[in-house]
Amino acid sequence: MARTVKCPSCGAELMVKDGNRDFMFCEYCGTKVRLDDYQETRRFVDEARIKESENQKELELKRMEFEERARKDKDKGFWIVLVGLVVFMIVCYITCQ
Repeated sequence: MARTVKCPSCGAELMVKDGNRDFMFCEYCGTKVRLDDYQETRRFVDEARIKESENQKELELKRMEFEERARKDKDKGFWIVLVGLVVFMIVCYITCQ
């Protein structure tokens, strides 16, 4: 007997043709959907992938902060060199007169 279940991830209607299965994969989003005896669906949560995703986001934020700090340091260095050059030119101008 075929039945339909709803994917807990994307909400797609899925046709379950074999009643002896414990799980199936959503044909639209690929989520592994567990089929229990009460004809309900449950989504498996992959804690390792969630943690990996969180770590990737944190790493990307740290990389962006590092690049911003490097850019500011580069800008600061430019201004220090420019001020030093101006002071040097003023001193040269004063001593040459």
